Amino acid sequence: MSLKTGITKHPEHPTWFLVSENTTYVVGATKDGLMLNLHWGGRLHSVDDIPDVAALAPGRSSQDPSLTDAREELPAFGGLRYGAIGLKAEFTHTKAREINLAWTGSSDQFSDYHLRLDLEDRIYKGFKVELHYEFDPATDVLSRHLRILNGTSHMIHLEQVFSAVWHLPPVHGERTLTTLAGAWAAETQVQTQPLRPGTQLLESKRGIPSAQAYPWLAIQQDDEVYFGTLGWSGSWAIQIRTNIDGQTSIAGGLNTHDFGWNLKPDDSFVTPAFVAGFTRRGLSGARRCLTRHVQMQGQYLTCRVRGKYITHHAWDQQLTHPLRMHDKINPVLYNSWEATGFDVSFESQQKLARLAKLTGAELFVLDDGWFRGRKSDRAGLGDWDADPKKFPHGLKPLADRVHKLGMKFGLWFEPEMVNRDSDLYRAHPDWVYGYKDCPQSEARHQLVLDMTRPDVEEFVFNRISNIIREVGVNYIKWDMNRPISEAGRTNCPSDQDPREIWVRHVEVFYRMLLLLKRAYPNLMIESCSSGGGRADIEAIRYTDQCWTSDNTNPVARLMIQYGASYVLPPRVMACWVTDMPSEDDRIKIPLSFRFHVSFMGSMGLGGDLNKYTTEELDQCRHWVALYKSMRHVLQRGDLDWLIPPTTTGIAATQTTVQDFSEAVVLVFRQHSPFWQPLSPIRLRHLHPYQTYKARIWYHDPKCAEIKVVSGACLMNKGLELSQLTQLSYSSAVIWLAKQ
Repeated sequence: MSLKTGITKHPEHPTWFLVSENTTYVVGATKDGLMLNLHWGGRLHSVDDIPDVAALAPGRSSQDPSLTDAREELPAFGGLRYGAIGLKAEFTHTKAREINLAWTGSSDQFSDYHLRLDLEDRIYKGFKVELHYEFDPATDVLSRHLRILNGTSHMIHLEQVFSAVWHLPPVHGERTLTTLAGAWAAETQVQTQPLRPGTQLLESKRGIPSAQAYPWLAIQQDDEVYFGTLGWSGSWAIQIRTNIDGQTSIAGGLNTHDFGWNLKPDDSFVTPAFVAGFTRRGLSGARRCLTRHVQMQGQYLTCRVRGKYITHHAWDQQLTHPLRMHDKINPVLYNSWEATGFDVSFESQQKLARLAKLTGAELFVLDDGWFRGRKSDRAGLGDWDADPKKFPHGLKPLADRVHKLGMKFGLWFEPEMVNRDSDLYRAHPDWVYGYKDCPQSEARHQLVLDMTRPDVEEFVFNRISNIIREVGVNYIKWDMNRPISEAGRTNCPSDQDPREIWVRHVEVFYRMLLLLKRAYPNLMIESCSSGGGRADIEAIRYTDQCWTSDNTNPVARLMIQYGASYVLPPRVMACWVTDMPSEDDRIKIPLSFRFHVSFMGSMGLGGDLNKYTTEELDQCRHWVALYKSMRHVLQRGDLDWLIPPTTTGIAATQTTVQDFSEAVVLVFRQHSPFWQPLSPIRLRHLHPYQTYKARIWYHDPKCAEIKVVSGACLMNKGLELSQLTQLSYSSAVIWLAKQ
């Protein structure tokens, strides 16, 4: 029986084949009901390629039991399991912590690409786990999650709930592990190291994904790459375990740090998605698969409502909202933060809006400082009303002025935060996380609101919603400038574990974004957390773009955007032209170089336009116009790094539309201490027998060099850039179009 793209069940035994364009993932049940991974890798062509697995292979010794080495889809705590664990729970009425899951004989295929397999505890009947598999056949990406159901009459306490455990086939030779580490203003720094026997932990305990580690990894041998990322905007963990025989497992999901969940009778718990894939096209292929999947993921936003909140939805209602079209184009924005900081006013902002319009910006964003009492970061958070001294007539006159200029109007919020020096905190000091009689840690002089309280959620949502409606806001920047700490609740229901807040807080975040999208279908939302601290793929599903980093130094941004581009499609990756880091460096780093770096994603401007000369404003206008003319390629296309930004001082990217008819190449020369000429840049993903017209811009957006070259020549000999001089901070934009 041959395999076709889709899901195929073996006609004679419980084995399922999930087949995409280039890969196959196979799961099967033993006679004892253990669900095992039987293959994950290149595409298979027949159901007979995988024999029936009736039982586990015998263990090598009493110290190496077969259950520990078994490639279980969900290894649950209990028995002779000493490897990766995906689920741990306590049956509270007996205090037992042993889980004995087995396949029930039941499965359900929701569509050609969505499979569910049902497990149930052999001892505690009614405790069930659904294994969900959803795959994208076009990108070779598979998404897994669990749904845990308590069909017993007793409370079950969940202690560890991972979304998936993945098993890589053993190999001869060495693999490498690539991850994304970082810090504030230094996000998504690519780290590569040999994969050694032992356990490596990637995690965030902060209540947000964080800048310190991004929930993504890739494991590579030659051009074969297994890659994955978690879709979760809270604390997370990924464990990579490798034994001496070269077997590797990847387990990941909610971080167990301070986690607990009381699963009541007849209740269920759904984990975040763990998305992964396999490619034989190296890290470049992994980037292409994942970013295409993220760009097109899902057709609907779905959010679980666990209570009666905000708009009085019924208990346990499933909220669904159609996603915006993913072929949309994000506007060029101007953000006034670097120009004015907290010192905002109607006069200063309308002046900047006029200048922003001259550059060609399509969206004007008023950042922090606009609300009542906000003189610095020490006061005002939570009091979401226009400051009467700065805006005597409110924000609507400014929004109207921006709209009259032909731009959209955006506004900054930090909804989950409050300053002690605010009317909100003085009225409701119990609305923040903390423990009675214990000190509360401040970061950036702010505390975290207890968003799990229905009254807090309703208050925050209504304030934001009212401002959007009354002012005419088209875009909001949703920020979160500190992690969660002292995660106690003043009014925790008696049947809940207080540690549930780490999950419930994130659920409220998703729910509020979804309800805002439902109430204002054309509203654009940017996800931000002191830069790229909340840029996971699930946050991206609910928003239109993410703030990649507070660091907009173009040289630093090359490295930050290099790492981020392994997951983030160009359209959602905010890339700004600013004055950072200093006026001296502005002189050293020309405006052309800074603009070219911003061509890599969704362009924004953030410099103090009041200080720009007439010539600089004119340059801005022409670079913005050029970007707009080719952004259908830059935002929708596939981004590849021809030359990563390393110590050589040279970097190059190529963004290509899927039919290879157009591409935009960006080339950067940061420094040239030895005055070497630049070697030709070899391109990729073009039609070799087609002729391309190449228009090349260097430092002048009004002057283009034109060449006509074959795809074969561009890919094999390379593109020569005669004017990319030996000077530091020179760069070029090349727009290729098939003739």
